[in-house]
Amino acid sequence: MQGWGAPKLAGAIAAAILLAGLLVSCGPSGESVKRSSILTGDADTTTARLLLVSSSTGADGGFNFDGYGDGGMRISIPVGWQVDVTCKNASTTLSHSCAIVEDLPLSPNGAPLAFAGSGTPAPTGGVQPGVSKSFSFVAARVGTYRIACLVSGHEIDGMWDWLTVTPAGAPHVTIRR
Repeated sequence: MQGWGAPKLAGAIAAAILLAGLLVSCGPSGESVKRSSILTGDADTTTARLLLVSSSTGADGGFNFDGYGDGGMRISIPVGWQVDVTCKNASTTLSHSCAIVEDLPLSPNGAPLAFAGSGTPAPTGGVQPGVSKSFSFVAARVGTYRIACLVSGHEIDGMWDWLTVTPAGAPHVTIRR
């Protein structure tokens, strides 16, 4: 390594480590989905539209929704509202699903759906890479639930966030950093 003194070599190694960390955290799109794109609400029709982009970044090894996993994002919906969900799989290699499940202990096989229709079709098989699926449900019970990928092992690997059904108010997103 002629011409590479200790300071230059250490600097090159530090730069490579920093670059590798940035690449891992950025994932396919490089940024988390903006809050304003994740959730919109129409008080006149009491309908919320939720966009869940699985593997939108490399955060949590790609096991995330909209760039957030391990409970880092909380979606709040008033009771009685219809929730129209678009589940977009941004992964280029893995199938993922989107489901609203009961808040039971994490397990490799996931928890049962919290509401009728609150998951993508065949949620344990997942949505193929690059494909979007939609589903709708009514947030019929006040409580705390999980947004989860039900492909075996994905939820326990961190692919989950929170959905809270509130007694009143407006739909909103809260992010924990």
